[in-house]
Amino acid sequence: MTATTVTEATVPASTYFPDVFTWVEYWLLPHWKRELNAARWDARWWEYTEVLSRFEALWRAWEVLRLDGGTGIAVYFRDYLDPAMQVITGRDGPFWRIQKVGERILPEPWPNTFPPGHELEETTR
Repeated sequence: MTATTVTEATVPASTYFPDVFTWVEYWLLPHWKRELNAARWDARWWEYTEVLSRFEALWRAWEVLRLDGGTGIAVYFRDYLDPAMQVITGRDGPFWRIQKVGERILPEPWPNTFPPGHELEETTR
């Protein structure tokens, strides 16, 4: 058995959902139901760059695998959604500073120093 690999070339030209925000509201949250107090979650998830990036990747993978009439959605849950949501909602995931739903403090980005000669131009930031 081979795993389905999602690449930019396999993302459908026309998607079912217009963007990741709509996908989270109308597909992800209705399909991912867990004890909220056992997980870390912030309703303003889009303010966390890591979560936004992970949800964008999950949405794009879903758009491809939903078209697989065979085991596409099962593969999606097993290989993409389940592992990603464990990371996203885990105690040491992006929402690690949230103790209770509604209490939120955005974590600061880790410091980084570019090596000499690799700084980005100010216009690209």
